[in-house]
Amino acid sequence: MRRIFLLYCVAVIFMPPASPRQPQMPARTRDEIMAIAERLAQHRWICREVNRRAPCVTAAVYESDWSVNDTVTGIAYDWGGMDDPEAFDRKLAQRQAAGSHSRHGITNCTAGIDCSGFVSYCWGQRPTHDYSTSTIRAIAGRPKYNWYTKMKPGDALNKPGDHIVLFAGYRADGNPIVYEASGSAGRVIRNDWSTWSRFKNYYPLLYKSVVENR
Repeated sequence: MRRIFLLYCVAVIFMPPASPRQPQMPARTRDEIMAIAERLAQHRWICREVNRRAPCVTAAVYESDWSVNDTVTGIAYDWGGMDDPEAFDRKLAQRQAAGSHSRHGITNCTAGIDCSGFVSYCWGQRPTHDYSTSTIRAIAGRPKYNWYTKMKPGDALNKPGDHIVLFAGYRADGNPIVYEASGSAGRVIRNDWSTWSRFKNYYPLLYKSVVENR
């Protein structure tokens, strides 16, 4: 019996460690990525009084970005969130608050999507919010192209620990058009007015399973 126990212990000691979970990277065409981004940016909803209160928030005083009966275009910005339009509307109907910010912490009584959740969702990473701006490199590489002229719709601009946006194209003056879950706007928007100076200390990312449009 003792010999069997010792053999078992040796086997446990020398058992190889479990392989880390490999990221799931569903294929997405650039057109699909852009269509998803537009859908989230164009989603319309109404903020009711019950959606302006977040009783679970204790880290800071919760103040809503919205007034009663505001009609809003774009899913609300929600720190740690990754709700699609259906989940967002369902949570609002369940009396959850519309959106939150980093000062509130990750909550279970607010609805919406944050910047890394937005890009991850557009790239097909659902339903769980697995990647932050600091870890999203697990599913995206750093291309070596000239990003002032060679980026393609569906690529991203990332500043780890801060913010990430989805590239949509270039304006006539060469500055970028992006989609983003914007904390300052409080919602998902298509941003047609940013300049490259805003993206100092960012770098481009290319989703590893992107499919080029035909």
